[in-house]
Amino acid sequence: MNKITRFIILVAVILVVGLVVRYTPLSQYFTKEQIVSFLESLRGQWWGPFIFIAIYSVGCVVALPGSLLTLAGGAVFGTAWGTLYNVIASNLGASLAFFAARYLGRDFVKSFLKGGKLAELDEQIGRSGFKTIFRLRLIPIVPFNGLNFGAGFSAVRYRDYLLASVIGMLPGTFIYTYFADALLEGVQGASRAAFLNLILAGVLLIFISFLPSIYKKIKGGNSYDTV
Repeated sequence: MNKITRFIILVAVILVVGLVVRYTPLSQYFTKEQIVSFLESLRGQWWGPFIFIAIYSVGCVVALPGSLLTLAGGAVFGTAWGTLYNVIASNLGASLAFFAARYLGRDFVKSFLKGGKLAELDEQIGRSGFKTIFRLRLIPIVPFNGLNFGAGFSAVRYRDYLLASVIGMLPGTFIYTYFADALLEGVQGASRAAFLNLILAGVLLIFISFLPSIYKKIKGGNSYDTV
């Protein structure tokens, strides 16, 4: 199978799934309410976490919203177990999406990068793969699925990608999971503690969005001091 055919297959699968989820009668099963309702039915079942992890992982490959699944994990399993399951599922799904892009699209993309600045940029990203992925994972506005596929298209080594993803996504995963759990507690109990938890989760989410800038300033300051 040549590189063009593989790339077409990748794009076609993502487009078809997106159209099915949005424009066919099956779309009613992919709403936020339906997904959360189904996952709630897994609560208390010993096999529930395995089904959740499988759904989350496959969802990453077909570009389902990772944030929605993370929030669902927190609402269904709570902060502690929800964080654990979300970390496992999100990184497994990120790896599957990475390999799908690497096998089906990397050669096709690379054929457009022969020589020139884009090829140099691709090589630079490959050399600084951990730093690049780690920084991007810390920024909440960077699309989760977009980065998964983008990394697979690039020269980033999987080892760097996986390590940076595990570490970089951990703070955000915990915050989203904690937020969902606190929100559910607030709806069910309407307690002051749940409200305070929501505020804390919001503050943490705002703080994490500034981490890349803080890191950059610290690094710049250290570089200046060593000159």
